[in-house]
Parts: sequence; C-alpha cells; structure tokens
Amino acid sequence: MFSWFRFRGVSVPQEGVYYFLVFIFILAGAIVRSGIQLLMILACMLLGPLLFNLWVVTSSLRNLNFSRRVPSLLSCDETFFVELTAKNSSRYTTYAVVIEDQLFQVEGYEPEPPQDVEVFFAKISNKDEAMISYKAVIRKRGKYQLGPLSATTAFPLGLMRSTRTDTVVSTIVVMPRLGAMLPPWRRLVQQEKSGFASSRRQHGLLEGDFYGLREWRSGDPKQWIHWRSSAKQGELVVRQFEKQNQQDFVLVIDAWIPDEPSAEDKQRAERIISMAATAIRELAVVGGCQLQLVTCGEGSETTIGNVSQAFVAQAMHDLAILVPTSEHPIGETIAGCLRTSRPGARIILLTTRKSDLSDTDQFAAVWNDAKLRSELGRIKTVSAGRGEDAMYFHLPEQSKAKILEESP
Repeated sequence: MFSWFRFRGVSVPQEGVYYFLVFIFILAGAIVRSGIQLLMILACMLLGPLLFNLWVVTSSLRNLNFSRRVPSLLSCDETFFVELTAKNSSRYTTYAVVIEDQLFQVEGYEPEPPQDVEVFFAKISNKDEAMISYKAVIRKRGKYQLGPLSATTAFPLGLMRSTRTDTVVSTIVVMPRLGAMLPPWRRLVQQEKSGFASSRRQHGLLEGDFYGLREWRSGDPKQWIHWRSSAKQGELVVRQFEKQNQQDFVLVIDAWIPDEPSAEDKQRAERIISMAATAIRELAVVGGCQLQLVTCGEGSETTIGNVSQAFVAQAMHDLAILVPTSEHPIGETIAGCLRTSRPGARIILLTTRKSDLSDTDQFAAVWNDAKLRSELGRIKTVSAGRGEDAMYFHLPEQSKAKILEESP
C-alpha cells in the first residue's frame, strides 16, 4: 500500500497525499496573492482535518493490547482456528482496526516464504475487548511462528494512518501427515511382543502396583512381610505386587535423500516420516510399550520413554523438524542403538535407502564388531526405497493447495 511519508508508525496514504497536495496548492496561492484572505482561511480549514485525523489515529492504538490463541500441536491438513483478542483500556472507543498477522516456518525442510493474514475489527469499545477468529490449514510439516502482528487504523477520515507492531508471538508445531497402519504392521508388532521374550522387560516385583496380601511362602524376601497383619492373623503374610511387562522397541527413522534429490526422493522421505508418526500415534493408543525414537537427518535426536501423551508430543516435534540429508552415517547409528538399547529390545529401521543390513560397507560399524554382528537378528528393516513401506502403511493423497489456507 502506497505511503508517501512515514514517521514513528504514522504514514500518509494515497488519499492523504491527494488531500495534502490540494492543501499545499491553496496555501501557496494564499501566500503568493496575499490580498486574498479567503484562500488563507480555506487553507487553515483544510489543515484542521489533517491534524484531527493525526491525533485520532495515534491515540487509538496506544491503549490496545492483543493476545492470540492457537493450538500448539496439529497435523498437516488439519483445520484450526486462530483467535485474536484486542483489549481496549482507553476511555474512548476505537474503530476500524486492521490486524496483519504473519506466519512463517522457523524449522523444517525447505521453509516456505512468510505469509500474511489480515483481519478487521470494526469496533473495540472502551474498557472492553473484542475477539475475532479465522480458520486456517497448514499443508506442510515443520515448526511455525505466528506473529509479531501489526495493527493499523486510518479512522475516521483516512488521511493519516497509524501502525503499531505488537510482539505477541505463538509457536505451532505441525506434525507429519498421518495415515493408517495396515494389519501386517500390527501383526509385526504383536509378533515381536510374543516371539521375543527376551525383549520383554519385567519390572522388579517391588516396582509393580500393590494389590493385596497373601500367606508367606518359602523363598519370599523378608522385606515383603507385612508385620502388622501377621501379628493380627497369627501367621506370616506378605505384600503381593502386580508384575508389569512392557515391550521395548527402538524405532530408527533414516530420512536419507541423495545430494540432488528428485521430487520422488523427497516424497519418499516425507512418506517414511509420516509412517513413523502414525506408528507412534498408534502405539500410544495401545499403550504398554517403552520406545526409543531415533531421528536421523541433518541432526540426530533421541527420545526415550513410555509412549505417553508427553512422549508423543516430543516425538512429533522431532519428526516435524526433521530435515532429510545424504550425509548421515546410518551404520554408526545402528551400532550405537545395539550398544545402548536394552538386551533383546527389537530395533525397527524405517529407511528410504535401497540397501539393507547385508551391506558391509554401509554397516561396517556393526559387521566389524563380533558382538554387534551377533545381534543383527534384533533389527527389522522397512525400506521405502524398495517399496516395503506400502505393505505396512497407507497415506492418503496430499492436497496440492498452498502452505496456508485461510477463511473467515
């Protein structure tokens, strides 16, 4: 929008420029022809609206405070609402305020250019607040920042415009697009739970939930004895605890792309990341699993814990900002997982590469270590490069729309 002059947030729009030129023309005529006092009076009359509009626009925004409410975590293609609230602490009502919000990607793969959103507050009453919302859809995973926002008003005459920037900032993590895990994946997970007894981890008996008392049996530790109940019953009774079994998994995401990736290479990397996100979400619903998530890209992140809501949130953050690369040494990562994971824990490698564990060059760190080489049976590889992911995962077609769509 054209502005001829800007000083301390105050600018003159195109309408104000035309008005100012007429004022200068009449003022110049009054000065040149000093005998005509009517032109001087008219010039002074034209100056009044300019000064009045300047006072109104500068005072209107001075006492406005803004806040924004957005979800902190959402998935690609998920519709969400952004609520903007303006609070007017002045004793005067403010009219016709335009809010310009900015969305830009701060972390993630191939960031998109910033995009602007404008909303309009027709009236914000004195000592009151007004709220307006708009609907949006973000089409690409990543970490986004919404804000800072700028408020602009030219009320009432449109001859002067005042703009004020507010530093209110919100962060949105857009997790990968979610699909559906197919029955072969569920059978694979269940097979691991039942077929690898060594990978099950039994908590210590004292780590389970206490649920009752029973009579003492030979071999029970003395610290289990409940002395007060034993004295009442005249025989030894011990505390009984519930044993807890949990499956240990290590999920490694190898987001590899060549140095000069094609559109298909990028799509394959996005698909394997979406598969990991969907698998974690499904494990969270089932429960009873401890997971070590390792994301391999330009940076490597590891998250370990029971698959709870907090774990899912952290995992989705790591997957959202994962940047595919051609330089990550996946062989060293797998060797590290074999060394640090619990004995018998199953390792599932989701990779975009066409190579497999028999590649002694790529996985030299494993093959050159006799102990690690003996544990290769713990690893299950799903290669998107060979199309194996289609057996376990289905991802709907992605919309071709722009990164951000908005509607009132």
